Amino acid sequence: MTTVNVHRPDRHPARALGPTTRLAIHADACIPARFPELSCRDCMDACPTGALVATSKGPELAVGCVDCGRCVVACPTEALSVPGFAITPTTSGMIAIDCWRVPAKDSPSGAVRVPCLGGLSTATLAELTAEADGRPVALLDRGFCARCPAGGREHPDTHPAAPVIDEVRRLLEACGVAPTDGPRLIAMPLPAARMVEDLGEPLLESRVSRRALFTGQALRTSQPAPAPHATPPAQNAGLGRQRLLAALQRLSAAERPLPARLFPSLTANHDCADHRVCASACPTGALTGYADDAARGLRFDAAACIACDLCTRLCPEQALKLDGSGETTTDRAPKRLTRHTTRTCPECGAEHSNPEPVCPACRRDRDFARSAFLAFSRQTNTPEPEGRKTNHRSPITNNQ
Repeated sequence: MTTVNVHRPDRHPARALGPTTRLAIHADACIPARFPELSCRDCMDACPTGALVATSKGPELAVGCVDCGRCVVACPTEALSVPGFAITPTTSGMIAIDCWRVPAKDSPSGAVRVPCLGGLSTATLAELTAEADGRPVALLDRGFCARCPAGGREHPDTHPAAPVIDEVRRLLEACGVAPTDGPRLIAMPLPAARMVEDLGEPLLESRVSRRALFTGQALRTSQPAPAPHATPPAQNAGLGRQRLLAALQRLSAAERPLPARLFPSLTANHDCADHRVCASACPTGALTGYADDAARGLRFDAAACIACDLCTRLCPEQALKLDGSGETTTDRAPKRLTRHTTRTCPECGAEHSNPEPVCPACRRDRDFARSAFLAFSRQTNTPEPEGRKTNHRSPITNNQ
């Protein structure tokens, strides 16, 4: 069985993206907010209303947000969150999921109601299938999507939930589960006049005062209280992946291995200089540093990798290569990715993996002193002493 140990860094509280929306962002999990030189448009591309715009601090809201959750599903690092999508089945029969734009009296008895069926993630639908214990999981298509702001206006013939449903069914089939046992979209059309046009401010079935909206209380009070010792939703990149793998493992027939494409492959070439910028940036802890008596390097855990590509984009030497398909993965257990022989710096006594005798810090000090001396020499026409001449830094190689 595959186990996932997700890195859980301390996160700052979520910041609401607007006074009339419950959509919030954990900026320290957002790729462009953490690293302004990098771009990520996944949430903006997924927004059906075009309400999200790119800024140097990450996505911000313009106008038109309807809290549909489509951006939350698309965010690779789970930096975005919106309440309303927690599902706890209350019936013993079919698990029916209905949209808030359907009047409550028109929903089947015991149906779970969410802001938008398109805001249900792969992890959520996989978990529901695992918990259903053979009961059907049905998402009800009421025929409203083509008229709804959160609907698929660019692809009106495709239901917003269809891509995620298809993905879950493909994963189940790879796990030996009949696709028919997975979630399904069931047409139960209602007259167009029955569609609820205005869901209020914010998009809540329970009323929230305008004062609460502008003081931020809506963000805190509209969410269900977490279970004891539970991790708050969307406060940790990789939590959704952990849920997905756990659900698929429960469903997997005869302990069949999980699909290979769920386990990205990461390789490093000899240009790696062990800066560990990649490990510091990794939002899930899939990439970490290790050290033993004679060497240090990087350790990679494919089970925790969300294929966000941060490590490859930030590597100073471009020494890393990510294959998100998982087709090249042969060993899913954590493995050592690089190995650099360690040595003791003769000047400061620090342990380091630099191929030169001195550590990088002392090398920088030497280079700075040399540059300062050369600048002074040019001003005074003083020749550089023979014994002080040093060569430029040699290329760094990986001593594997």
